[in-house]
Amino acid sequence: MRDLTRREFGTIIIGGLVTLVTPHFKVNELECHCGCKQMGMDDDFMKQLEGIRVEMNRPLRLSSSFRCRTFNNRISEVKNGAHTLGKAVDILISGADALRLIEVARKHGISGLGLQQKGEHGRRFCHIDSLSPDEAPRPALWTYS
Repeated sequence: MRDLTRREFGTIIIGGLVTLVTPHFKVNELECHCGCKQMGMDDDFMKQLEGIRVEMNRPLRLSSSFRCRTFNNRISEVKNGAHTLGKAVDILISGADALRLIEVARKHGISGLGLQQKGEHGRRFCHIDSLSPDEAPRPALWTYS
């Protein structure tokens, strides 16, 4: 029988129902979307993401987070990138909120920012990552076509 609340590999299990990685992000938000249930988010990146969430003072809806290599190879041209290292998320956000997110993310040490602000409003997003210059050219800013 589990305790009602305990730390386990950087997560908090509350009553066996909700598993939080940080006070604002649940495991199921951060797991690979292919269904494999892998969740290999980097602890330092999660501290940055939580700090961004707190400073933004609003929910951040994630459209992509950790990706297993199989799923990543299926959906991305970038092999073994920031998502597979657990150092990236894509946040559904647009307009002035996206601009504010970029400012806040930079203050929290985010080194990679990608923007998709075209198309259907609800599908616009900002990619943030914390790759080091040894892992990829950083700092970097790009847009998606």
